[in-house]
Amino acid sequence: MKDLKENIHTPNHISEEERMKCILFAAALLIYGTIGWFNDDIYIPGKRGRGIHFHGAACTLIYGAFIFGGANFISVVVDHYDKRNNETNYQKFAKVTRIIGLVLLFSGMIFGLFKLSW
Repeated sequence: MKDLKENIHTPNHISEEERMKCILFAAALLIYGTIGWFNDDIYIPGKRGRGIHFHGAACTLIYGAFIFGGANFISVVVDHYDKRNNETNYQKFAKVTRIIGLVLLFSGMIFGLFKLSW
């Protein structure tokens, strides 16, 4: 006979500090991206240079990457409060938002660097 403790689900616990970081990063990405998108100028600073300004289609793609990044951060917080046994769904969501966000980011960089438009 199995122990009852083996069948009890323990939901994820994410520290308050980690949750606050995720909320702040998501808010920063979405606010910065929204302002940049409305002004048609998203600026990504460079480590050793002047950085890059994205306009037009590149700006829209970068903004999409910011939205998926924000969704990824928010999912960590939601997972903490969700007591159901569905951590694998949150892991899949995190993987999908990360992949789509990176594809949009690199697409935007290509569009911006080669001055492509649609």
